[in-house]
Amino acid sequence: MAIVTVTIDGETLEVADGTLILDLAHSQGIHIPTFCYQKRLTTLASCRMCLVEIEGHFSLEKRLQPACATRITDGMVVKTDTPLIAQTRQSMLEILLANHPLDCPVCDKAGECELQDTVFAYGAGESRFTDNKRVFRSEDIHLNPVIVFNAQRCIQCQRCVRMCEEVVGAVALGTAERGMDAEITGFGDSLTDCDHCGNCIEVCPVGALMSSPYRYKARPWDLTEVDTVCPYCGTGCHLTVGLREGRLARVRSKYETGVNGETLCVKGRFGLDFIDGEDKLRRPMVRKDGALAAVSWDEALNHMVERAGAAAEKGAVGGLVSPRLANEALYLFQKLIRTAFHSNSIDSSTRWSASDPAASGSDVPMSDAPGPYQALEGLFGGLYARHSLHQALKADCILVIGSNVTESNPVSEYLMRDAARNGGKQLFVVSSRPSRLDSEAASSLRLAPGGEATLLSTMLNALAGNDGNGEDAPAFCREFLECVVPALTAASEVTIMVGIDVLRSPRAALVLRMLGNLGRTLEASGKRAGVQFLFDRPNQMGAWELGALPTVLPGWRPVDDASARALFEDAWGMSLSPQPGADVHQMLTRCEAGEMEMLYVVGSDPLLSYPDGKLVESALSKCGLLIVQDAFLSATAHLADVVLPAAAFAEEAGTFTSNEGRVQKLRPIRRPAFEARSNMEIFALLASALGHDLGSTAAPDVFSEITHLVPSYGGLGRDAIGSAEGAFTVSSVPSVVPADNGGPASGNMPVAAPRESQ
Repeated sequence: MAIVTVTIDGETLEVADGTLILDLAHSQGIHIPTFCYQKRLTTLASCRMCLVEIEGHFSLEKRLQPACATRITDGMVVKTDTPLIAQTRQSMLEILLANHPLDCPVCDKAGECELQDTVFAYGAGESRFTDNKRVFRSEDIHLNPVIVFNAQRCIQCQRCVRMCEEVVGAVALGTAERGMDAEITGFGDSLTDCDHCGNCIEVCPVGALMSSPYRYKARPWDLTEVDTVCPYCGTGCHLTVGLREGRLARVRSKYETGVNGETLCVKGRFGLDFIDGEDKLRRPMVRKDGALAAVSWDEALNHMVERAGAAAEKGAVGGLVSPRLANEALYLFQKLIRTAFHSNSIDSSTRWSASDPAASGSDVPMSDAPGPYQALEGLFGGLYARHSLHQALKADCILVIGSNVTESNPVSEYLMRDAARNGGKQLFVVSSRPSRLDSEAASSLRLAPGGEATLLSTMLNALAGNDGNGEDAPAFCREFLECVVPALTAASEVTIMVGIDVLRSPRAALVLRMLGNLGRTLEASGKRAGVQFLFDRPNQMGAWELGALPTVLPGWRPVDDASARALFEDAWGMSLSPQPGADVHQMLTRCEAGEMEMLYVVGSDPLLSYPDGKLVESALSKCGLLIVQDAFLSATAHLADVVLPAAAFAEEAGTFTSNEGRVQKLRPIRRPAFEARSNMEIFALLASALGHDLGSTAAPDVFSEITHLVPSYGGLGRDAIGSAEGAFTVSSVPSVVPADNGGPASGNMPVAAPRESQ
C-alpha cells in the first residue's frame, strides 16, 4: 500500500494512502466527537459532528468535511480544532437539542451519555430554539421483554439499525418516515425477528434504547464493575458485570475490547441473572430413608469417605465434569480422580453421541468403542489455529462444517458475517440445520446428521485429482462441491470451523479424522490450513487439554505412556493407573451393569443433556454411590446419594480457554452463597478425607502448576491472561497422521438440495 504525507494539526506524518482522517486522529490521541460512527459499521456521516477543515483536497479553499468518511490523500492538510469547526459543532448540537427532551434526571443513560458528554465539551450554554419539542409518544415502547424504546430521545445516528443488520444479521430494526419525523421502529412496533441480544442498546449513544432489566436500577457511578469472561459458549467474549449493593444490575461489553468488541449475544448480556438466584443449594445433602436431607459438611464428607474408600480400592470410580468449570478446577478434578481414586474414567459433558463402531470400521461392541479421542489428538496438533478468530477469518476460504453458528456461537457468527460481507472472503457452510449465516455463504449445503463423512470423502478425492471438481460425487453434494473445490484449490489460506454437531454425530470419530486429512491435504499442496472448533461450552478446550478425558493425561499425553505417567507421578507423588478409562457412555453402561461403584458428577446434568435419558436414569439408579456437586439442585442431583453445594459462575476465580486457545481470567464478583464452597476447595476436602493432598487450591498456584506440567500452557503469565486480550496457548501435540482414514465413507445420506447465494 502506498505511503502518503499528511499534516494534521501542524504535525506532518506518513501514513497509508486511504486511511480515514478519523482513524488517524484517534491514533494520534486527537479527539474528534462523533455520534453516527462505529468502526465495525458502514460509514453514514449523518451527524456531522466530526467535521474538520481540509486544505489541498478539493481545491485551494478550506472545506469542512466529515472525518469519518474522508480518506487521506498525499499532501492533505487537516485541522481538527479551529473557530469555524467549534462554531459548526456548536450549531449541530443546538439542532440536536432542539427536539431532545430534558430527561437527564430520569434517563438511564445519564452519566455515560455521549450526547450529554459532547454538549458539556462542545455545546453552547443556552439554546436559541424556543418551539415546542417533537413528541412521538407519551409512553415508552416495550419492543420486547428486554428492550425499551423512547423515540423522543433518538438522534437518528442509525447505529442500532446498522448494528442489527450488518453485524447481527437480524434486520429487526428500521426507520420510518423522513426528516424530523423519522423514527426507529420494528415492523408493527415490535421486533418479531429480534435476537434480544441488546447490541442496539450497547451502541445507542443516548437513552433512546434501554435495557428493561436495568431500567431505573442504578446510575453508572453507583456500580461496582468487574471484568470477566462469558460463561456460555466457547467464543470467550469479554464482558463487564455491574453490581449495585452486591447484586447484579447489568452486563455490558466494552468498545473494541476482547474478541467480541462491543457485541454480546442474548445469553451473555441478559442470561447472568442466575448468579443472584435464591434457589441455589444452601447446604450439603445426604440421602436418608429415600430422601435428601440437609447435613453439615463434616457429615457429608464422612458419609462419602465411608463408601468411597472401597470404591477407590477397586478403581471402579468415574468422574463426569462440566466444561463450564475453570481450568484450575478441571485440572484438580482429574488429579483427584487419578490419584485418590486410581481411575482414568474421566470425561467432560460434551454430549458425545455414542460412538458407532461400524462408522469407524470396528467390530468392537459399542460399549467398548474408543470414541473420537484419538482423532482429536491429530487435530489439536499443528493443524489447530491457536490465534484470534479475527486472524483465522482472514483466510481466503472459510469452511464451516457441522454447526448452526447462529445458535451455538452467535458472536463468532457476527465475525464470520463481517468476513464474508466486508472482507471479501469466500464462506462455505455445511450443516444439518439452517442458520442465518447461510445467506452470507458463497454456497451452503444442508445434509442429514452423519452425512459429513460422505461429503468429506468426496471432497478429498476431488482435491487429490481423482474426481475433477466433484462431478462424479453423489447427487446431494455435487453442486456444492463444484463451488467449494475450486475455491479450496485457489486459496492460499483456508480455515475450517468445526461445529459441535460433528462431535455429537454417531460418526464423530470418522468425520474428525477426515477433517484432519483435509487439513493435511491442503498443507501438502502448499497452503496454510487451520482448524478451530465452535464449542458451545466456555471451557471445552481447557477440559480436553487439562486431562478431563479417559485416554490422556494433561497435555494430551497418553495414559498408557510410561514416561508421561512418570512425569505426573513425580509431580503428584502418586502412582497412576496405566489403563485407559471409560468415557461417559461406557461409565453409564457399567453403572447399569453394576460394575461402577461410584460416579462423581461435577457441574453437569447428564439426565437432561445426554441423548439417552432412559439409559442415564436407569444407570444412575444402579450406581453404588452417586455424588453430585453443583450450584443448583439439578435433575441428576435429585437422584444422588450425596449433593455438595458448589460455587456458581462469578463466585470462583480461575481461567477459561476459548475456542481459539486464548486463556482469559475469570474474576469472582462475590464469595460462594450460603454454605457453598469453591469447587477446588471441595476437591481438596474430599482428597484430604481419603488421605491425599492435592496441594494449594488458590487459583494462581494451581495455574502455576499447570504451566509447569502442560507444555501448551508453559510461559503464560498471570499478567498476560489477566489482560482483556488474554494470552494464547501453543501446540504441544504432534501432528499425527492416522492410518487408513482417508477412504470414502459408505452410504448416501438423504439431504436437501444445496443453495447458492445470489
